[in-house]
Amino acid sequence: MNRIYVLVSVWIVLFAGCRKRASDEINSGAVENSTYRNDYFGLSVKLPSEWSVQDKETQQKLMNLGRKRVQGDDKNLKAVIKASEMQTVNLFAAFKHPIGTPVPYNPNIMCLAERVRHMPGIKRGKDYHFHSKRLFESSQMEVSFPKEVSTEELGGHDFDVMYVELPITGMTIRQKHYATIMKGYALVFIVSFTNGEEESALDNVLSSVTFE
Repeated sequence: MNRIYVLVSVWIVLFAGCRKRASDEINSGAVENSTYRNDYFGLSVKLPSEWSVQDKETQQKLMNLGRKRVQGDDKNLKAVIKASEMQTVNLFAAFKHPIGTPVPYNPNIMCLAERVRHMPGIKRGKDYHFHSKRLFESSQMEVSFPKEVSTEELGGHDFDVMYVELPITGMTIRQKHYATIMKGYALVFIVSFTNGEEESALDNVLSSVTFE
């Protein structure tokens, strides 16, 4: 049986009883004085004051663009991703430079929460990454996973880290996906960069993560 068909079938079953959008349960939080806060998770993140924080509309456009890259022309994979949208809340996105700045690459950090309480087998971040990796591998994108999943502490919580590399327009985009399970959600940070200097700047942002 085609593995995409299996994924679609499984996800439809999982989401059948989840008619309520995750955004009706939690809000996206807010950035004030360069600090992002979210009361649902008790989360705070200090963002560099010179970085460009995206509004909700731009965040949604960026997520839609990312989904289109992953799904390509595959209608089955599109159905899987569409089903997951109801479970996901975009929390914040920040770029080192305003979008459109003429630079080789614009390093960035995004944060999202995906409801997983209906999937009791997802107990920690690496379980969430297992399913994310399968979707990546089933997509029409060139993608590689150069390292095994590791664990790092952010704000006193263990986050499992999945390493992803994406060759795009003559360069390799490197990502680290941080995930932990909290209050029925996978809380995920995604940092994207192309070199060590950009990675270091993003690591500094992650070092500011705190939980009440």
